[in-house]
Amino acid sequence: MDKTEEQRRRAAIQTWLKAYGTSLYRYALVRVGQREIAEDIVQETLLGALRATRPPDGRASEKTWLVGILKHKIADHLRSRQRSPLDNSVDPGLDDGDDIEAVIFRTDGRWREPTNGWGDPLKALQGKTFWQHLATCLGRLPATQSEVFVLREVEDLSVEDAARLAGVSVGNVYVLLHRARLTLRHCLQQIGLGVEDMP
Repeated sequence: MDKTEEQRRRAAIQTWLKAYGTSLYRYALVRVGQREIAEDIVQETLLGALRATRPPDGRASEKTWLVGILKHKIADHLRSRQRSPLDNSVDPGLDDGDDIEAVIFRTDGRWREPTNGWGDPLKALQGKTFWQHLATCLGRLPATQSEVFVLREVEDLSVEDAARLAGVSVGNVYVLLHRARLTLRHCLQQIGLGVEDMP
């Protein structure tokens, strides 16, 4: 590899790290749950992006394209570990998003337990424990719910991009998000984080 090519590669990686590094890392962390592995997967993603060519149709943004590569690297990692990436439920008695609504809401549609104030969400967001607890709770969601939640709410991708990356319809994204939010709220409260601790 000549010097010009090496400089181009370094510049590309620096640009991607600056623009998307934090987002890619957070996505990887909530999927694999271990800091070192998440860092390695992000590095593999950036190196893979250097070898790949962007989709010629231009439909996907650069961030969406990188998240797509990251998803494949995470899947490769999970397959190589020969373990199931996600547990299917928060509670052994809860298999489906419809069941969680019965746990959280009364028949009149009100919360079973009153919600607390929102507190200081920035403080909770910045705390390491929040991300660890969120990763734990995301790991208990069905895989597609977890993926859609992370793509839309953590990575702030558009509904259309989240649908494309998760392989579901746009309408299904809204259903999956609703169920994920309910289950995550319940899980975080079981761990000891109330609504006031959520971002």
